[in-house]
Amino acid sequence: METFGYDRILVPTDMSDFGSLALRFAAMFHDRLASRITLLYADETYFPIDVLEMPAGYYLENATETKSKLQEKLREYANAQLPGVAVETTIADGAPARAIAETAKQMRADLIVMGTHGRRGWRRALLGSVTEAVLHETNVPVLTVTPGTMSDAVPAVRTIVCPVNFTYIAREALHHASAMAEAFDAELVVVYVAEAIQTPKLPEVEAAFSLWVGPAVRERVRYRLTMVGEGEPAECVLTTAADVDADLIVLGAQHKFFSDATVIGATTQRITRFARCPVLTVARKAHTELELEVPEEELVHA
Repeated sequence: METFGYDRILVPTDMSDFGSLALRFAAMFHDRLASRITLLYADETYFPIDVLEMPAGYYLENATETKSKLQEKLREYANAQLPGVAVETTIADGAPARAIAETAKQMRADLIVMGTHGRRGWRRALLGSVTEAVLHETNVPVLTVTPGTMSDAVPAVRTIVCPVNFTYIAREALHHASAMAEAFDAELVVVYVAEAIQTPKLPEVEAAFSLWVGPAVRERVRYRLTMVGEGEPAECVLTTAADVDADLIVLGAQHKFFSDATVIGATTQRITRFARCPVLTVARKAHTELELEVPEEELVHA
């Protein structure tokens, strides 16, 4: 079975309380898997106006000194948020989303952990423009966490929900979900939304589903299969996650063929925006045109 490691984790930050939960979440990987954490500040200038004291013109004329001071602020922030944890710090000058994607590529990050803006009600969730742009620009898995969605001061992962269909990217996401469940000794709930399948064929689909899921789940992982057949897929997944009190949702997103862009489908986008727990979005870049989705009808009639 393919092994997924999370040795190198990138955590973009604006050095505010907004990003502190993302850093604490990354610390869980450090504690469990000895992951290396890199804290990144990225902007089109080297300075956040609310962090440094002098007028902007001063910093433009003294860029080297400004960067050094910002690096010091970043180090102080890391030490305050994660005392005793070895955190690397780096600064990137450029549009934040592109700088984050490029930094992740250069350091060969296994995971990006980002904070998102707090929600304003179920229908007015704000993912954050930078976070959403990063999801489209990188094929590195992105874990998004939202302040206020986790009750514990120290994050925990006890139950993981992974919605799947019979596609390659769903299997990729399931591999990651299984690796997460093993790392945190969590229960894995695999969800299949069977909304378009006629009732008499459900047993056949469930059997095919079980065969498809089994090889992707690690032997030491506790998991259960859940099939839901009513409602819009994203709402079904979100409802299931709420019912099982999920601490994490793992989703797949297809990387556009011959492109650096990632295609975030409507279901994935809705789940990422409205989830009441952190979401890990896994993108898979297609390598050949032969890697096609397997139609459910073929599995039903096989």
